[in-house]
Amino acid sequence: MIESKFLTTPSDLGIIAVGFSGGQGKAGVDTAPTALIEAGLLTQLSDDLGYTLHGDVSPTASTVYTANLPAHDPPVRGMKNPRAVSSVTRRIAEQAYAHAREGRLVLTLGGDHSIAIGTVAGSAKAVRERFGGGKDMAVIWVDAHADINTPETSGSGNVHGMPVSFLSGLAKGEGEVFGWLGEEERISLRKLVYIGLRDVDVGEKRILRENGVKAFSMFDIDRYGIGRVMEMALAHIGNDTPIHLSFDVDALDPMWAPSTGTPVRGGLTLREGDFICEYVHQTGSLVAVDLVEVNPSLAADNDLAAHETVRAGCSLIRDSLTYERRVVERVHKYHWPAVQLNLWMLVMLIASCLIIGVFASFIQIQQILLLPIPWYFPYYITVASLTVSFILLLLWLIFQRRLLPSIVMIGGFVLFVLWLVGLVVISIQLWGPSASVSSNCDLYVFGADPQPRGQSIQTLAWLAQRAICQSWQAVFAFGLLGGIFLLWIMVMAYQVFADDS
Repeated sequence: MIESKFLTTPSDLGIIAVGFSGGQGKAGVDTAPTALIEAGLLTQLSDDLGYTLHGDVSPTASTVYTANLPAHDPPVRGMKNPRAVSSVTRRIAEQAYAHAREGRLVLTLGGDHSIAIGTVAGSAKAVRERFGGGKDMAVIWVDAHADINTPETSGSGNVHGMPVSFLSGLAKGEGEVFGWLGEEERISLRKLVYIGLRDVDVGEKRILRENGVKAFSMFDIDRYGIGRVMEMALAHIGNDTPIHLSFDVDALDPMWAPSTGTPVRGGLTLREGDFICEYVHQTGSLVAVDLVEVNPSLAADNDLAAHETVRAGCSLIRDSLTYERRVVERVHKYHWPAVQLNLWMLVMLIASCLIIGVFASFIQIQQILLLPIPWYFPYYITVASLTVSFILLLLWLIFQRRLLPSIVMIGGFVLFVLWLVGLVVISIQLWGPSASVSSNCDLYVFGADPQPRGQSIQTLAWLAQRAICQSWQAVFAFGLLGGIFLLWIMVMAYQVFADDS
């Protein structure tokens, strides 16, 4: 059962649908968000997995990214469409940051992989703001390509092959072209892990080697298996690190995702891709997911390539979000007043232990005097012992974060009835119509005239009798207190249930 470590509202999902293809040269990838949504992805996330969706939840939401692009966009340092990519990714960064700072998981549907400049930048900024400036976010980049070219090492000039270099600071932005990227939006190469590489440029290999970037190629996956690779990847990242998962669908073999811009044979199986998403989510550290480079228009009209690629994309998203949602739907977290609950447990523990001790001593006295033991002596010891066991159960449930009002109300009611029976019996013994404990104590102990003094058998006997009388009074007082506190805990449990329902 997975619980998120870094999301304050794990049942909320921020959707960013990015219909943008300017980071590369093939049209059609801008239609991917619409295709994924029309395939029922968002319905599955809301209806089947129980998410509350925010943001771009309509099939036409991604069309806004075609507006307000520069009419004239000449190359800068060899980059194609640099101003358009910078403008769009800056807007995406603002959207990702707005969702992430609310403590919700961010899901981005692309679009080509250049959009990750915006998604990762927005997530990184929100993580630093929420957890302190020294907190780095990890990025798991699942891709056939490293996408870490600088403008100077890129052979094509397509920005979808450069996002990691700008995000890490290896490539510097200037002016209106990625100049908006600040230190708070950058990532550390020490927290970057690649999975599925198999088509890496010469310049990128040098960058990876010189900077010691952790990268697992398809050779590593074939050698160790996807399970061992994921263990090593997450060991490199560390346990206490938020994770942004950026998944390029071309990481899958074209057998599973043929309709993508840069397919490379020999990739991940769909099951391996699903496993990566499942495994990352199981850490409880996932804060954002990108799915990019689905291009339905590249498939021929008479085959199923586009349909299969869209289905593969939906599968990856579902598996990256499934585990915790099923837990959230089954377990409601109630907010208990900690001080009041701790005070209740302390008082009930003291009352129960006192009653156990008093009646245990009474039983010992009866045995020494060779007198029969009244039934209510062991009865009250049993009731007090059950109360101590109930308190221990509550402590365990609190530790497991599963303390439900229904358990407290049922247990409190049962114990209240048992304590009430004991209190009635004690009251009869103390103030009953004949030979009551109280009347005998008033006559022979508290009303003794003269009271014994000095070191004598009579004085010791009188002191022992007074201790017994005071023990009866203490039992009644703590029995009454326990009954009142059991009523209180039932009222408290009902209020917790009513406030959080």
